[in-house]
Amino acid sequence: MKILLIYIAIMGAGIALGYKTNFSSKSASRGRFQTACLLVILFLLGHQLGADPAIASSMTSMGLTGLLLCLAAMAGSFILTLLLRIALEGRKSPRSGEEDAR
Repeated sequence: MKILLIYIAIMGAGIALGYKTNFSSKSASRGRFQTACLLVILFLLGHQLGADPAIASSMTSMGLTGLLLCLAAMAGSFILTLLLRIALEGRKSPRSGEEDAR
């Protein structure tokens, strides 16, 4: 719980600093800084996960579960989009976009 409060405090400090400073959103230095911070966060997360033997031993099953969840989400999104398109536009014939050449 204590670490969560530290993370929230750091995030709050970042929000306050971003609100008070006048960085443009297209600043090159800001982009490099964000990339560097993201890489540090990813490295620390990987280090923490790799240091836990229980997580390291179950990495294969977690990867497979993640892949299945990703594929299921993509398939569900595709099917729902297709059903909504049919419901909103109705079924169209393959030649519906072509004009008669009379």
